[in-house]
Parts: sequence; C-alpha cells; structure tokens
Amino acid sequence: MLKKKLTKNVYDCSAEDLLNVVADVKSYENFIPFCSDVDIFDRYLSRELECFSARVSINFKLTTENFLTKVSVNRKKSTISIVGDTKPFKSLIAEWSFIEQDKFCKVSFSLEVSFSSFIKEKLVSLSFEKVASTILDAFERRARA
Repeated sequence: MLKKKLTKNVYDCSAEDLLNVVADVKSYENFIPFCSDVDIFDRYLSRELECFSARVSINFKLTTENFLTKVSVNRKKSTISIVGDTKPFKSLIAEWSFIEQDKFCKVSFSLEVSFSSFIKEKLVSLSFEKVASTILDAFERRARA
C-alpha cells in the first residue's frame, strides 16, 4: 500500500473556498491532471453531510482507467472522505481536512492506495509523492482562480 500525508498552509484562501473546490468532484476533469471524465450519481444531502458516488476516468500513460468512489463531504467539520475499491484499485482512501487559521487555511491531505495490479502499483510508486503534491497544488490553484 502506498501512503502519503501532506499538510500545507494556504494563504489567501478560506477553508470554505478550499473545501468547496475539493467537494466539486464533477469539475475535476477541468483542472486535475490525468482526470478526463467524471460522472456523479446516488447523491444524498442532509444538514451536515453531502454523500455521492463518482465514476472517474484517469488517463495514465497509454491507458484510461475508470473507477468508482464514494464521497462524503462534512461541511460542519470541514472534512471530505473519498473511498474506493474498484479496479484499478484494491483500495483507495483519501482524507481532506480544512482548518481556518488567522491568515491562512491549514489543509491536510492523506492518501492511501493499493492497486489490484502489482505492476501498476510499482509504476505509480515511482512518482507517488509527486502525484500527491500535484493534486494538492491543482486544488490550491483552482481555489485561487
């Protein structure tokens, strides 16, 4: 299993703005590298939670992979959880938290992933840290835009 946790202080962005960008999974295809298509379904809204499923298409090297995730957005706690267990993943767990500070937002992003293919896991492990940083940077740029 590949694991990475990143924490970053993001200036000039509120926790709410950053949470809204990460929660807008449908728009990922517009700014996340490798992401080419997203479909949202099974949406459920309550006072505190927004839950939905997403089918995401990722272009990686010469192939396109589709996978399903379940997303839970807790606006009261300023957290987002994303889990998946369909190919190409054996498991995917992404956790986001957004903490408003005086002059910045402290963003924590943890990603744990294992692939159903040993070869894919080894290929991704070569650039896993860079991929995680690239994702976090893409969200930060989008929130500022």
